[in-house]
Amino acid sequence: MRLAGPGILMFAVANALRERGWHVEVAVGSDTLIERFTDDGFTVHIVPGLALGDRSVAQMVKGVYELRRIAASSGFNVVHSFNAQAGVMAWLATLGRGVKIVNTVLGAGKESLLKWMPFKLIAVSNFVKHDLLRHGVPQDRITTVFNSILTQDRVLDDTAAFDALWRNRDAAEEFRLVGIAMMNGDKGHYASIEAFGRLVERDQSRRATLTFVGDGTRRAALEQFSQERGVADRVRFAGALDNVFPELDQAHAFLHLSPKETFGMVLAEAHARGLPAISYAIGGIPEVVTDGESGILCDLHDLDAVTNAIERLAENRAQCIDMGSQGLDRARRLFMRDALGRQTEDVYASL
Repeated sequence: MRLAGPGILMFAVANALRERGWHVEVAVGSDTLIERFTDDGFTVHIVPGLALGDRSVAQMVKGVYELRRIAASSGFNVVHSFNAQAGVMAWLATLGRGVKIVNTVLGAGKESLLKWMPFKLIAVSNFVKHDLLRHGVPQDRITTVFNSILTQDRVLDDTAAFDALWRNRDAAEEFRLVGIAMMNGDKGHYASIEAFGRLVERDQSRRATLTFVGDGTRRAALEQFSQERGVADRVRFAGALDNVFPELDQAHAFLHLSPKETFGMVLAEAHARGLPAISYAIGGIPEVVTDGESGILCDLHDLDAVTNAIERLAENRAQCIDMGSQGLDRARRLFMRDALGRQTEDVYASL
């Protein structure tokens, strides 16, 4: 895993549990995440058979033996895995050891396999939980724990901070949209550019900009598409950033048109900075964004509705502020990392 959604969640869970007094070590399939974890003081093990390009039967067998050695050497109580492959390997590695297995399901299409696995499952949204139930997983084996990755330093802490941030936003003459996503698979960048292009076509004099945070193999093609769509002078590609919050703090609304989303961490991050969100009403997104309250949700691929939503917010800063305030309240109540640690620990206790 790279430090995309699964990696970010794994990092957040490790920190949340350590903050609650657990000793946590990390097993990964490659060195991609090592620096991020070791900088935070975690012991990291590289285990064969976990990485996407390393899942031959021979490598999996090696990985099972390595996990068995690690689990035995430090007397671990729980092995918490973050995809179906890792869950199966962890189960095989700890047979007869009295170690409990928990598997977080982000919705990667292996639900039918997990039906046969004798361990507890954490679904990152009720959408994922219902999908597991549809594939025959017993309800008593599933607990929903949101991807609550937000830390106190990333969330606006009071009304004064919210008001000050919005005064700075209101000082900008143009209406600023921002989106955050890797540019490898389809995260809705083309749709965002198309909807934004339609907005510009409606009123050429409208002062509006769109910023994308992220990078990947599709970036050059997306830059070309913004040229073809005639909005290259209004669309900015900020690249991959370790800290996305300065870009969120300059924007008036968050635009995220991924056609598949089991939760939507970036939407929770946008709400943490008091931003309203425009997105599709699919997957786990309605569990993060409340339509008409903390943002506007549109039918999948309905770009006219998306354009209307952008226009609606662009013409009504007061509504942006009101929706942003409700989004911030949701972030504080539902998506803080201490809740992630507490609820994960509750799952462990249920074992």
